[in-house]
Amino acid sequence: MATDTLHNRILSYFEDEIDSARRQLEAGRFESFREQVVVGRRIAAALELLAPYAQGDCRAQKLVNSGETLIRELLSVREVIRRRSGTPHKRQLILISQVMPAESYLH
Repeated sequence: MATDTLHNRILSYFEDEIDSARRQLEAGRFESFREQVVVGRRIAAALELLAPYAQGDCRAQKLVNSGETLIRELLSVREVIRRRSGTPHKRQLILISQVMPAESYLH
């Protein structure tokens, strides 16, 4: 009985931490890509410890899958570029300015 409670508390802790990291990523609160890599590595280390328990527990397996998805999102350079370039209109202007010569774009 006490083991089940401890198991649930551990899974809840990991779920909260992964959800917190996901919210930070979605809100763009990471200072740099380097910070995202550090968080991704820490989550990977935690998932390695949790992985043996995921084989017999559906909740732990979902948690590991969720963590692996978050790691891929944290390490996605495409997402960093997309977030940094802002709105679709701003991205379009950046693309146009890079493709067209400056003189013809400004006239």
